Amino acid sequence: MGIPLLRGRGFDDERDVAGAPRVMIVSDGLARRLWPGEDAIGKRVACCEGSPEDPMWKTVVGIAGNTRSRGLGEDVYPEFYLPIGQTPAEGWDWQQRTVTLVAKTKSGDPATLAGPMRSAVQAVAPGVPAYDLRTMTERLRESLAQERFATILLAALGIVGLLLSAVGIYGIVAYFVAARTAEFGVRMALGATARDIVLATARHGLPPVAIGLAAGVATALGATRLLRSTLRGVTAADPVTFAAVVLVLAAAAVLAMWAPARRASRIDPSTALRSE
Repeated sequence: MGIPLLRGRGFDDERDVAGAPRVMIVSDGLARRLWPGEDAIGKRVACCEGSPEDPMWKTVVGIAGNTRSRGLGEDVYPEFYLPIGQTPAEGWDWQQRTVTLVAKTKSGDPATLAGPMRSAVQAVAPGVPAYDLRTMTERLRESLAQERFATILLAALGIVGLLLSAVGIYGIVAYFVAARTAEFGVRMALGATARDIVLATARHGLPPVAIGLAAGVATALGATRLLRSTLRGVTAADPVTFAAVVLVLAAAAVLAMWAPARRASRIDPSTALRSE
């Protein structure tokens, strides 16, 4: 499965059998939880079977890497491993008397192993069904199906909201800039250049836009607490996302100020004055 062995040893099919000293491998997360700041190798654990008179201690012989065995969308959960030769009879009830077999292909389509695996199971245990055969890619995709749907839905809503915000900012800013056409005509009649008109528009238009963006970012940062439980691999206050949104809205505002001002600066001052 590609789970790394961080320290210690793995199971030995000839050594770790029924009747031999009981051993177990624990995940790094479980080792840190049970023995914080200590080396878990050689520690003993009483679990899963036994009685107060005979706890049936198991010695930790290895530390394995953490896994997300409950799905990629779930948090890391503490795990431990027992050699199949020392698994108590009750252990089969924990797994609803099922065994998960994993086979790795060296090349080709892994789906082609379905037939040979069924045949191998029947050869070892006739009458035992081999069911729910899927590739690891299919299982990973299924484990993230709900999160993927929610992500796509939220992303679509976010993009629509961003576009509506950009259009709204553009429309409002462009309207107020266009309403100053007569003022631009006066300025140009007094000797203002096209550059002066654009800069004057920016000085009046950028401060309220900047204040609005700052207020929006602050509000969004406060609302990220609601999204933390649904995100994996990225923080709720992802700087790239916030920067992209701010740039899009700021670009819409700048375009809304620049385009009408540039257009107004190119018309004849007398025409601009008569438009009032």
